Amino acid sequence: MNGFEKQELETQGMMSKLFGSKPSQNALVEINNFLAESTKATELTAAIVSNFVKTWGAKFDSSNIEYRSSMYRKVADHVYLTAQSKDDPVFEESRHLAQVLELPENLQRLADNGAKKAAYFARCRQIIDGEETLPIDDINTIFGYDYEDGYDIRVQVFHNYFNKKFDEIAEQQRFSPDEEATLREICAKLDIPYEFKPNIQNALDKYRYLWSAENAPLGDIKVDFPLNDGEICHAAAQQAGFCEHKTIEKEDNYFELTRRLEIDETISFKGEKIEHPHFTEEVTAVVDIGYLFLTNQRVIYLSNKMARVVELSDLDNANLSVNIIYFTQKDGDSIAIKFNDDVAEVMFAIFKRILNERQ
Repeated sequence: MNGFEKQELETQGMMSKLFGSKPSQNALVEINNFLAESTKATELTAAIVSNFVKTWGAKFDSSNIEYRSSMYRKVADHVYLTAQSKDDPVFEESRHLAQVLELPENLQRLADNGAKKAAYFARCRQIIDGEETLPIDDINTIFGYDYEDGYDIRVQVFHNYFNKKFDEIAEQQRFSPDEEATLREICAKLDIPYEFKPNIQNALDKYRYLWSAENAPLGDIKVDFPLNDGEICHAAAQQAGFCEHKTIEKEDNYFELTRRLEIDETISFKGEKIEHPHFTEEVTAVVDIGYLFLTNQRVIYLSNKMARVVELSDLDNANLSVNIIYFTQKDGDSIAIKFNDDVAEVMFAIFKRILNERQ
C-alpha cells in the first residue's frame, strides 16, 4: 500500500535467547510489512494480527499506541486522497484497520482530522494542476466540509500557486488576458473570490495596461478638437504635466539640518538670522497641467492656458526617464511631459508602438 515501506525485523540478541524473550516490537513490524505488500488494508485480518502478536509475545498497549496510530494515519491518508464519494468502499479500509489494531476512537478522530487536512491541501493543488477529477463541492461532501470549513485551505493553496506565478508576471512586467483568465478559472474551481491585496492588485493592473499597450488593438478615441485627414487618436491622458527645464537657486542649509553649532566661515549673520551660502540647480519643473493626446500623426498637449503640437515626422527621438517622457524634435527643440508613474510607462509603450506601426 502507498505510504508503507518494508522494515527490517529486530534481531534476537544472545541474552534474549538465553532468557527466552523475543523483541515484541517485531509484531508491529510484521504488520507494517504485511500492509506494505498488500493492495488493501482489509487484507490484514484479525487472525493474521493475532498470529503476529502471539509469535512475538506482544500485546497492544500504551507502549505501542503511537506506532499503531501512525499505521492507521497512513491508511487514512490514502482513504481521503482517493475517495470518490462519501460512500466509497475505500472508507472500509480505515474502519477495518482501526478495529484490528484496537485503536481508540479519540485517536482515530485525531488521525482522521490530520489526514483530511493534508489530503484536502493535496486535492486542491491537484485541481489547479488539472489532476483532480472531482469538483470542489464533491470533495467537500466527501470530507464533510461546508464552504467555511475548507475556505482558508483553498485560499492558501491558491496563493501558494499565485505567488510563484506573480514572480513570473513581475519579472516580465506584463499580465496578459490569458493569464488573468487562468487565475479567475482557478478561483472559480476552488470556489474562492478573485481578489488580492491592494498593492498586488495595483501591480497587476499596471502590468495588464502595459500588456495591452503593446498587444491590444490601438484605440480610436473621440476628441473634441479637429484632427487631420486620416488622423486617429490612439491614447489620451489627463493630469499631464507640461515641464520646462529651469535653473533654480537653493540655500545650503546643511549645517542647520545637522544641528552643527560651531561657527563656520561659510555662513554669515544678517540681523538675527543665519544666512547660508546659495547654489543653483538644474531641474525639470511642471509649469502647466493639461491633457496629452497621441495620434498616428502628432503628439498634442492641450490645457486651458497653452497648446503644443509635435508632428511625428519631425521627431528625432523620445525617451522615458522615471515618469517624464521627453519628445525631441529634429530641430533640437523638445517638450517634456510628466505623468503618474504607471501612466508614463503605458503612454510611452503606446507611443513606441505607434512609431513602429508607422514604419
